Amino acid sequence: MADGMNGNPRGIRQIKTMKKLFENKYFAFAVRLVLGAVFMYASFDKMANPEVFASIIDNYHILPYQLVNALAIFLPWTEFITGLLLITGKWVKGSLLLYNVLMVIFIIALTQALIRGLDISCGCFSVNPSSTSEVWLRIAEDLVLLFFSFMLFKYTPDAGINNREIGNNNLINQTN
Repeated sequence: MADGMNGNPRGIRQIKTMKKLFENKYFAFAVRLVLGAVFMYASFDKMANPEVFASIIDNYHILPYQLVNALAIFLPWTEFITGLLLITGKWVKGSLLLYNVLMVIFIIALTQALIRGLDISCGCFSVNPSSTSEVWLRIAEDLVLLFFSFMLFKYTPDAGINNREIGNNNLINQTN
């Protein structure tokens, strides 16, 4: 690894640059807006057609049949609310955590379908059976979304922590 101007390895500078980028409130808002819009858009067709979405979920052959209908109703609303919270900036850390968990689940589901050679419509953005997609392309898109949501989660400050209060507590609790 080549040294930078300050003697720091180039990778460390790149990490610091990435951190600054994701800590920028305008960039963070833009990323939250895109991530939220993607989830909200993905939820609309599924909410309107839960019975068709249940069939798509069943085609993955992962879940017991008893859970398929419940997931077909629950998942689109979870996507919608998560997207809405990201856009509005409410409960951002919790929304990003849920976003990350869902993206990992989606990637695992799509990857296992690809490995098993299942010829499925992923049900990502549409429940229309004629809208079959390249599963590997959806995996790549999900990995990109996961990267941005993970980085935003990592570098978004916790809303409940007041740095001034922490500083005052440290002054009070110091022993001389």
